[in-house]
Amino acid sequence: MAGGKDGFIELLESSSAELYADHLDLMDTGDLIPTPNEIHEDDVALFDEGREAGLITVLRGGRFNTLDRPTPGGHWGLLSRSRQGGWYNAEYLPQIAAYADAILHLGYPAGRVLFELPGSALQLDLAILDDAGRVVVLGEAKRGTAMLETLRINVERRYAEAAPDMTTTKDEARQLAWRLWTVAPDYTWLIGPNHRPAFRTSTSPLRLEPTADGRLPAASHLGLDRPPEAGLMPPPMLMP
Repeated sequence: MAGGKDGFIELLESSSAELYADHLDLMDTGDLIPTPNEIHEDDVALFDEGREAGLITVLRGGRFNTLDRPTPGGHWGLLSRSRQGGWYNAEYLPQIAAYADAILHLGYPAGRVLFELPGSALQLDLAILDDAGRVVVLGEAKRGTAMLETLRINVERRYAEAAPDMTTTKDEARQLAWRLWTVAPDYTWLIGPNHRPAFRTSTSPLRLEPTADGRLPAASHLGLDRPPEAGLMPPPMLMP
C-alpha cells in the first residue's frame, strides 16, 4: 500500500470493502462515499508516523487503536457504515495527527496522552495529564479548520462569566464551555486539519489566550516530559 494521502485514501477504500463484507445485511455496497472534508497531507504524514512508531494500530474495516484502552477489534473507526457505503469520520484524522504530534514531536510520554475519553471523563477528544491525573491540556477536535475560531469566539462571548446550563440544548460552544469550566485545564488545544492552535486557559472569567507562538508548549516546558509512574494514566473521573 502506498504512503501519503493516496495511501490513506486507499486504506479507506479497502476498509470500506471490508466493512461491506462483514455487514452485508447493513450495507448495499462497499464503496467509499466521497467526503467533502479536507484530508491534509501533513495530517496523513503524522498518521503514518504514528503507525510506524506503534502509537496507532489499524485493524479490519478501518477500526483502530491508540496505546490507551485498545480493544481486540479496534476501539474507534475511521469509517461508519451506511447503506450507501463507508462514511469517512472526518474528525479522527486531525485528532490522530494531534495525538502523534504530542508524543513524537512535543515530547509528551504516551502514558500521559489519552485519546477520545469516555463519558465519565466528559468525552474529551484528547487529554494530557499530570502525575495526579489532572487534565493539563484539553484537546477539542473538529473536521474543519474554520470551525475552530468560530467555536472559540462563541465560547468566550457566551460563557465567559459562568458555566452553561446543560439542561438545555447542547450545541458545540455550550459543550466545550462546560468542559472548560468543569476541567479548568491550563491549556486548550483546538484541533483541525493541519491546524492546532493552543490557548492558555483560565476561568472566572473564562479566557482562552493564544500562546506566544500559537503552538502547544513542549512537554519539557510544562514539566511533563517524564513517563508517569503508573505507566499509562487511566481516564480521570471528571463528571461533577
